[in-house]
Amino acid sequence: MGIRRQGWQWSVGDLGNLPPKDLNLLENRPQSVFYSGIGDATIHGRNYTKADEFIVLQYVGSTPGIYGVGENWVPGGYVNIRIGTTMYYQTLDGRDYVGMSGTSAPYPITNSDSPVMKNWIPIEIPPGTDWDVTYFLANALIPITEDFPNLPVADFTIDSI
Repeated sequence: MGIRRQGWQWSVGDLGNLPPKDLNLLENRPQSVFYSGIGDATIHGRNYTKADEFIVLQYVGSTPGIYGVGENWVPGGYVNIRIGTTMYYQTLDGRDYVGMSGTSAPYPITNSDSPVMKNWIPIEIPPGTDWDVTYFLANALIPITEDFPNLPVADFTIDSI
């Protein structure tokens, strides 16, 4: 079995071509970064390791930041890994969780934004396994107050023309 190193960067850009309902899906439940059809997620079909494939996920991350508004808005993104029907990050009582926040596992890693765990635990995906990486957006994309701000109204009168 050959060994190779790969990376995948998923991004969503506001080019004005995504219907708002598709973007709102990110706020409702975690979406696949590979095949959801949102942003760069354009792979057709699910991820499935072949009989001669073995994958090790070394690191997953998201844009750092949990909360912000206006020009300081951050997505508050959470990344999770699904192996079969099981989500990797779960609550203490075993329910699926939205994942690891971008503040805990940032991407890109910089001097000011670095992972909270010193040694990331590699996640092994054996042959013949259905798997995915999901993303959840915790902050609203366009808060109503920013979409329709209160603008000052000026009164004026015209005496003559």
